[in-house]
Amino acid sequence: MRYQLNSTNDGEEFTTDAGEQYVVYFSEASAYFPGFAAAPHAFMLGFMRRGPASQRIEVPAHDARIRETILYVAEQFFEDERRVLAYVCQQGSQERARQRLFAAWFRQYNHGRFIRQVVGEEQGLSAAFIYSIANPYAQELQQLPNMEDKLLQW
Repeated sequence: MRYQLNSTNDGEEFTTDAGEQYVVYFSEASAYFPGFAAAPHAFMLGFMRRGPASQRIEVPAHDARIRETILYVAEQFFEDERRVLAYVCQQGSQERARQRLFAAWFRQYNHGRFIRQVVGEEQGLSAAFIYSIANPYAQELQQLPNMEDKLLQW
């Protein structure tokens, strides 16, 4: 069960049972697709905690409702089949854990509806795209290199 969302100018906001406020938002990512027809439909998903950094709130280590809420927002995003979700992870132990988490979520919730393609690894960053198998630009997107095996090594 996901948290209740409130649409704002910043994105979709929600408050956890522990009282933490978060916002899930999308930002334009066409720069990752120079020369591609899919560029105007490319966005990055962002997720951040709201409130003062000094505020200490006990948060359950694995609040499944946060995951469900983020996935719900992503599902809504993909109602437009032309859309492409881009995400970038830096190298490092925390980012490797984040990359593995995103990959696990993708495997668990994909149900054959989406394609995940790791397309670059440069200067300590890796970039991946997720798009619907029904995306009208899928053939063009599949021409990008898939570096999934290389990414899993770091």
